[in-house]
Amino acid sequence: MKRDLLFIKAFRPIQGIDGEIQNLEEADLSDVSTKDGVYIIASLKTKFVYPKGESKIIYIGKANAIRRRLKEHQKNLRSAINDIYDEWWRFDRYNYMKYHGAKVYYYLCKGKQESKNLESRLIGMFYDKFGSMPVGNGARSFECDVKEDII
Repeated sequence: MKRDLLFIKAFRPIQGIDGEIQNLEEADLSDVSTKDGVYIIASLKTKFVYPKGESKIIYIGKANAIRRRLKEHQKNLRSAINDIYDEWWRFDRYNYMKYHGAKVYYYLCKGKQESKNLESRLIGMFYDKFGSMPVGNGARSFECDVKEDII
């Protein structure tokens, strides 16, 4: 539900998402674009408690090719679900997806936008609204200098 995206300000309207994947585990990703962009992974079931509110957002990421990156996430999620590796404690985001489900919203870069800047901007907006980074994000990329290339 696009209500998950209400933290986004001055980016693009929440209705302007370029794609939505209802269930990452089972999705056929062949129709997803190969362009650069950013994606937001949200829980299907659970709202997580943050210092300034609750949100279903698990992870915000960037990709130089959205389809390839989402396929990587899908493969790692399936591996976590099937307990293929004993090392999943290193990848909290996949355990969140495993136990709470994973829905994906994505935005493609437009014009001179760069995925790293868009990701930084989205994480910063999330942090401003909820007082914390999404539960699955470990990098502090939103602290980098962001050029204003938002359309």
